Amino acid sequence: MPTFLNIEPVKAALRPLCALALGAAVLAGDSGAATPAPGVPAASELGRDGRTALQSGLPIVILFSLPGCSYCETVRRNYLLPLAREGARSQRPLVREADLSSATPLHGFGNEVSSGKALAANYRIRVAPTVVVVDGRGTLLAPPLEGGDVSGMYGAYLDSLLTTARRALADASAESSKRITQ
Repeated sequence: MPTFLNIEPVKAALRPLCALALGAAVLAGDSGAATPAPGVPAASELGRDGRTALQSGLPIVILFSLPGCSYCETVRRNYLLPLAREGARSQRPLVREADLSSATPLHGFGNEVSSGKALAANYRIRVAPTVVVVDGRGTLLAPPLEGGDVSGMYGAYLDSLLTTARRALADASAESSKRITQ
């Protein structure tokens, strides 16, 4: 049976700090409103993204999400935005997001007109959030990562997923090179 902590004393202790931070922001000329961070780019031109991925030898990470999904927001903000921005640009996977309930048109890996809903059905995605890692042709490189960060282990799961995907890309590249030299 889980033990729940009484967080009221913690909230009471933090109130003065929050008021102080808000006051400092107002004095500095800030309205106190949070500036939204740019999100993960939409999976709207997967054919173009696929060509870029094939040329660079990097995978494409697609977050399948739903509007208002707090777990999706956590995965996007805490894991995928840093993944898309940190490290050497030549080593970063392409990170995209698709609404698994949306019928809004997008271009698939073969430049066909598709939608987030159709793309999710293609990968048999039914849970939000789900992260898939694919090659430039849209082929899965590892099993999908379903669900949010409920155990604090999401970063490790995502790292494992990316390691598996990069290994699959390296193996495919080595196999292709072997065929060319024969």
